[in-house]
Amino acid sequence: MNVHGLISQFKFKAALLLPAAMTGAILLNLAIAPATHCQNADDPVVELVTTRGKIFIQVFYNVVPRTGANFLDLVERGAYDGTIFHRIEKWCIQGGDPTGTGRGNFIDPETGRPRFVPLEIHRMLRHNRPGVVAMARSDNPNSASCQFYITKQAINQLDNRYAIFGRVLGNLGPVMNMQRGDQIVSARIVQGPGGRKQSQDNSGSNSNSASSSNSGSSSNSGPTSGGQQTGGRGSGYQPIKEIPDSGF
Repeated sequence: MNVHGLISQFKFKAALLLPAAMTGAILLNLAIAPATHCQNADDPVVELVTTRGKIFIQVFYNVVPRTGANFLDLVERGAYDGTIFHRIEKWCIQGGDPTGTGRGNFIDPETGRPRFVPLEIHRMLRHNRPGVVAMARSDNPNSASCQFYITKQAINQLDNRYAIFGRVLGNLGPVMNMQRGDQIVSARIVQGPGGRKQSQDNSGSNSNSASSSNSGSSSNSGPTSGGQQTGGRGSGYQPIKEIPDSGF
């Protein structure tokens, strides 16, 4: 799958992303889709190979297309490969920062500037259990770039404040056992939109943080020169039918 072509199809590129200089509030509410659509079996699936095991993420591309396309683009670029989980909390793990500091962003090679995604909220997506995947950000609602977090428990106070874009499929063990400094060895898209099987590797990067009343706030985003890579390790496809549903 050519994710860049898929992004173009949805007019995702520069016109839909906030330039680094823009800080105006842009809230996108996609409230017309039923709850079941958020768990579409045809959604893309990303495999994260970590030092704690594999994590499979179903990306809700059909209901949060900007956020989903940003994540898929970063995965395809190889931006997440070799990055660490820099934040471990009782309620979440957070990674995807090219600097490993919690302050890095994805630097768009076409512009030389950080790429940010407008806050994209869907009313049916909630932080209601372990395995929820969302974009981290700073206090600016539109500052999500490449960092993401995965919940280890329900954290409902974050609902409608952070952009949920996926869920963990199958085993949550790697999430629960993750330690600070553990790595994303590689990231790739193993199932494209429409259930198409993929064979190439993919990955991405970005930065920001989520905060909660339980654990306090995390890092803010800041300019960085995060390295850009390309995918293509071709480690092989693992059939999605072998990944048990996590019950999300």
